[in-house]
Amino acid sequence: MPGSTEWILLAAGFLAAVMNSVAGGGTMLTFPALLAAGLSGVMANTTSTVALFIGMPGSVWAFRRKLAEVKSWILPLSIVSLLGGFAGGWLLLAMPPGVFDRVVPWLLLMATALFLLNGPLRRWAHRHAPADAAEPAAPGAAGIAYQTGVGIYGGYFGAGIGIMMLAGLSLSGMKDVHRINALKSLLGLLCNVASVVYFIYCDAVDWRLAGWLVAGSIPGYFLGSHYGQRIPATAVRVIVAVIGVGIATRLFWQQMA
Repeated sequence: MPGSTEWILLAAGFLAAVMNSVAGGGTMLTFPALLAAGLSGVMANTTSTVALFIGMPGSVWAFRRKLAEVKSWILPLSIVSLLGGFAGGWLLLAMPPGVFDRVVPWLLLMATALFLLNGPLRRWAHRHAPADAAEPAAPGAAGIAYQTGVGIYGGYFGAGIGIMMLAGLSLSGMKDVHRINALKSLLGLLCNVASVVYFIYCDAVDWRLAGWLVAGSIPGYFLGSHYGQRIPATAVRVIVAVIGVGIATRLFWQQMA
């Protein structure tokens, strides 16, 4: 019979999957749930990344027709996403665990701010994107460099990379929102697959706890994909913000203590 920890992880996995289907931010639930289960910050991060990875391929498959329209963008951005994701995962495990513990409250606050500013950031990116010019046939050097940075951050922590990529792709000249979402889904998958493979290779995953998150996320992704649009995205972001600020404040307090 599942104990209280297992029930918490089941609920966290379910809600995280629903949130990812609506507005993103699932990591903001699974990461603190794993911390509460007794994992270190680094192990909670790696386990959360691996557990939530299961729902990503399905999201990319749903966008397969739109991805066919941006083939020239896929190769260069995919390469730097894979390399960046691997580099971020390597940094996470290569650095002393205390480094991640010190920076994670700041990362949580940054991710929370990104979720809250999702709408304004999208509008700002569209306003500053080249309005009159035709959509570029491929990303420029600045867009490739930006995606490299996003990939490194994604491999290291990852919360909020979807919003970062939406803004970056808009500023790179992409105009069709459906194409942007399709490419964002693929690049997010690639950022994570590199780090996931590395985490598994380094045996840096608590498979027992990851299994409970996955068990909760499977029905969560199913219900979220079918009924997620009925849930106000603003309400989800507010919940993410409260959780993110609360966990960051607690971690800051522990560091000062």
